[in-house]
Amino acid sequence: MNNIPILFTLSGYETALIQPENTSELQTLMEKCADYSLMVDGHPPDPSEAARLLVDCPPGKTVADKLVIGFSNQNKGLIGVLDTVRDYPTERDWWLGLLVLDPAYRNHGLGRQIVQAFESWVGQQGARRIFLGVVAENAKAYQFWLKLGFDVIERHQGRQFGDLTHEVVIMVRNISEA
Repeated sequence: MNNIPILFTLSGYETALIQPENTSELQTLMEKCADYSLMVDGHPPDPSEAARLLVDCPPGKTVADKLVIGFSNQNKGLIGVLDTVRDYPTERDWWLGLLVLDPAYRNHGLGRQIVQAFESWVGQQGARRIFLGVVAENAKAYQFWLKLGFDVIERHQGRQFGDLTHEVVIMVRNISEA
């Protein structure tokens, strides 16, 4: 991920935009995080998972509105990714579409550090809120977001992901509460 602009700093890690030339590294991370794909989609990540992540956008948004931010260290390469879309669902809101970490880096506070650094950075960009959706069956993620101060605002039943159908919990956090 060299020569890619750094968006925000995270002590001990490099943060940078993931570009199409980084797709194979991103695909390797997604395959390490197969537990997430199995829970959400009902199958391991397919060979085009990384390429799809780089271009999938919500309705009315384009890749110009999307940032896929990678987190790496010198010893292990890419160890995490955060996918976000600016000005969605409305202007000055940011949608956090995905946050995954290599299993070896989970449960050590890194996710919290990433979200706090991201929140600070989007606040500097003029954001007022961060939105996200979490699959209700992903109890650990749901609790993680609650502990970070995200509030439940909606629940959507019957959302299809791969081979599975889920309830999706929409959550929000006001940046001013940071």
